[in-house]
Amino acid sequence: MPRSIQDLPQHPARVLLPPLEVLLDMGFTPKSCLAGTGVSLAQMNNINTRISLEQELRFYRNALDLTGDPTIGLKLGEPFIPQRYGLFGYALLSAETFRHALTITENFGRLTFSFFSFSFGVDGSQAWFSIGEPPPIDQELIDVYMDRDMSAAGVDFTEVLGVGFSIDRVLLPHDGKGFKQKYRDHFDCPIEFGGAEGRFYFSSDLLDKPLPKSDPESSRHLQHQCQMLIAKMTSHGSFVDEVRLLMLARPGYFPDIDALAGKIGMSARTLRRRLKNEGSTFREVLEEIRYGLAREYLANTHLPMDEISLLLGYTEPGNFSHAFKRWSGLSPSLWRQHADSS
Repeated sequence: MPRSIQDLPQHPARVLLPPLEVLLDMGFTPKSCLAGTGVSLAQMNNINTRISLEQELRFYRNALDLTGDPTIGLKLGEPFIPQRYGLFGYALLSAETFRHALTITENFGRLTFSFFSFSFGVDGSQAWFSIGEPPPIDQELIDVYMDRDMSAAGVDFTEVLGVGFSIDRVLLPHDGKGFKQKYRDHFDCPIEFGGAEGRFYFSSDLLDKPLPKSDPESSRHLQHQCQMLIAKMTSHGSFVDEVRLLMLARPGYFPDIDALAGKIGMSARTLRRRLKNEGSTFREVLEEIRYGLAREYLANTHLPMDEISLLLGYTEPGNFSHAFKRWSGLSPSLWRQHADSS
């Protein structure tokens, strides 16, 4: 389904710092790069400041106008190393395998400052990673963002793997802007232009490669924090999102309705009524969170079922197994087997 402008997230002001560094190195001044954005350097260094879509798009329009280079996105993506993304980046680096890192990217892609969606899959001996669903903005800027995010993904995957990310071929959704050889040189592989999305193809042997900075326990904790950040990002004054965020506050602990109502400062009856007004119930929100976390633990970790049960607030593994089968139609162990083989 096509997205609207209202669906796009507002990014933190610091999203402009990496590309600004590139433009400053090219000899442009902060004043010219930020002209018309209403964004100051002080705001970009304040972690709590967010910018509007219009401010961000104006910055990238300035980059195009100043450089006169339709391929400038390739350069602007180079400084986006994983550490730039905060919690998400460290979850990526500490993942157990490259497959897990790609799953984290697919699940928490909104924390990369991208307007696109991410997915990956396997086709025989080839694996692929795709960047798609472009935002509803000017096509020229879509192409800049696509180049930026494809370039950044190549940098990030090299950091995650600890060695060069060996790409067999790349698909790009534009026509190369008259600089096809420049794209071939940048990605150091054959390029196909005019596709439906941006896509890397690489050997599926990489997927189960252990990562050099793997720390599964830290990665699980960081992914939980990413869940909380996503909940904040998707909140538009929604009471349901406020409840969801409070439920995620302590890993492995899910407050009952009375305890949660007390945290908010209202009675359980009022909490139920507020949720009902937004078409939800306490149980539905709780089960949505548990099901989402369960799928991540089953797909991304080798945790035993009893530990997953505890992380989801169940005292008995049998209770978790029964609930998961009700949600998915499969037992947790069978669901995990399907996830491992996909």
